[in-house]
Order: sequence, then structure tokens, then C-alpha cells
Amino acid sequence: MKVLITGATGKLGCELCKDFSAEGDVAGLARGNRETKLCRASEILAADITDRDRVIRIVRDFKPGIVINSAAIADVDFCELNPEQAFAVNAEGAKNVADAATAAGALLIHISTDYVFDGEKGSAYTEEDRPNPVSVYGDSKLAAEDYIRSSSGRYIIIRSSWMFGGCGKNFVDFVVDAAKRGEKIKAVYEKSGSPTYTVDLAKAIFDLAKKLEEEKAPSGIYNVTNAGVCSRYEFAKEILDLCKLKAEVIAITAKEAGGPAARPKLSALDNTRIGKALGYKLRHYREACKDYLK
Repeated sequence: MKVLITGATGKLGCELCKDFSAEGDVAGLARGNRETKLCRASEILAADITDRDRVIRIVRDFKPGIVINSAAIADVDFCELNPEQAFAVNAEGAKNVADAATAAGALLIHISTDYVFDGEKGSAYTEEDRPNPVSVYGDSKLAAEDYIRSSSGRYIIIRSSWMFGGCGKNFVDFVVDAAKRGEKIKAVYEKSGSPTYTVDLAKAIFDLAKKLEEEKAPSGIYNVTNAGVCSRYEFAKEILDLCKLKAEVIAITAKEAGGPAARPKLSALDNTRIGKALGYKLRHYREACKDYLK
């Protein structure tokens, strides 16, 4: 298995490099100013996915069987304030990676988000539900999805949500660090989703890729999250309980939290399809978080 992974030093990219390196030759793409010591790819190549010519040249020369695009600007508020940059990376950059994969005859695995939905359905979204983003971030990610689905190449789109783990800080770290400093923790109670451990997500993607190689799973869109749904407020309280820390958690509204970007009200994703494809269900986010905090 020869795999090229973009965003190789990101939260998910680190874990993907680790899993795929165990059974194959992996090249990781990362921007030149990113930390690379935690990435276990066979080689790290400095590249920005907005540089179309370089991306196409790298993929052509490496000749991967699989290209995984985990590179993105995932800061929702930053995207809202910087829409041109958001679309340059999340949409146009993704198109560059998709075209490079198609030209090389490689399977594309593209990482997307629950934020392609508006959260007004009132229950978990399936892969067949119609997207309706409420933010620039969601718009940019949906633009990438639409392009990939209309292309002639083989593809898998993975929609996930609320990632924690891997490289860099995340919500779990924020809560733990704030509690250790004796600070009060403010968390939104009116928006809900599924926290997802990047270790579990990467394993599911790896297992799915193997199924696809063996032609034991169909291509298309897959929702992949840990089981369970909560608000940030509920998750913060669970994190403190798991690590035996004391801190006051204050429930606030999204308006009180501030920030320019809207978020979906309930962006839970139905994982039935991935469960059938893999033959197992991802564990509850609470169990995953317990492992992360060890």
C-alpha cells in the first residue's frame, strides 16, 4: 500500500501517517513551517495544496495508490473572517489534490465535516441528507465535496466532527489546562455534535481503505464519528469527571460565546453505513476520551 497524505502534521494527519505506515510506504505533505517530529511518514515533503503544479508533480512522481486529503483550514471563525483564504485551501486546494489523484489513477480519500449541514433536521444526518452550510467554513468544504463527486476519479468522502487527539491543542486540552489553572470554563450548551478521537477515526479510515482495495466496500460518502452526542458544555463536564479535576463549568449561549461564524444546532452524523462497511461500530466518545486522557 503506497499512500500520500496531505495535512500530515495535523490532528488527524499524524494518526493517519502512523496507521498507514505500519503496512506501507507513506509520504506526508505539510507546509514547510509545521512541526514534523510527531509524524511517522516515511518522508515529509514541504508543499502547500494551493500550489497546484507542485501538488500534481509530487503525486505523479510518488505514484501512490491512495491519496488522503486531510489538509484544511478548520478554524471556523477564521474562515468566516477570511473567506478567500478559506476557499483557496478548503475548496481550490482540495480540487488540486483531487485532480492530482485522478491523473495518477489513485483512490482519493477526502476528509470533510459535519458543518456542511445546518443542524435543523433534529436528528442525526445520513449521507443522503441534503447539505446546507451556515458558515464560510461549511461552504468551502461543501464546494470541495461537490467537485470531487462530479469528477471522474475514484473517491471516498469522510464526514467527521469535533476532532480531538493527534498533534496540536483541542477542546479536551483546553478544558484540562483551564481546570489546572483554576479557571472557570465557559462552554456552549445549545449546539450539539459528536466528539471524535482521531485515533479511532484514523483506524476506521485505514480499515475502510483496505476494504476498498479488496473491493469489499463501495465508494462514496461515509459518516465517521465516535458514538454519542453532546454539547460542548456537557462534554466539558465529562472531561473533568474523567480526569478527576474540579472546575466550575458555566453554560453559555452561542451568542454569549461570540465569534463571527454560525454553527449548526445539531450536527450529529448517522454512522450506519460505515458500521456495515467495517463490520464494527466506533466506540462511545466518552470511552475514547478516557483513553486520550491517560
